[in-house]
Amino acid sequence: MNCTDAQTLMSAAVDGELTLKEQKGFEKHILSCPSCSAEFEEAQKTKSIIREKIIRFKAPQSLVKSILKLSDSPH
Repeated sequence: MNCTDAQTLMSAAVDGELTLKEQKGFEKHILSCPSCSAEFEEAQKTKSIIREKIIRFKAPQSLVKSILKLSDSPH
């Protein structure tokens, strides 16, 4: 794997969405490439910061029931 391949997979790697083969190749590359390793580390930090800052709201039960009722009705 080269830097171009690693950068293409970077987002999926941060999200844990790589296949086993891709993951192994990606990990091998970032262990030997300081530039890609640093970029991967920064991407992980960014995702972590975003996850911490997201405000999650619980949908009102009336909305949940309404959506479930719609999904159960025939089209």
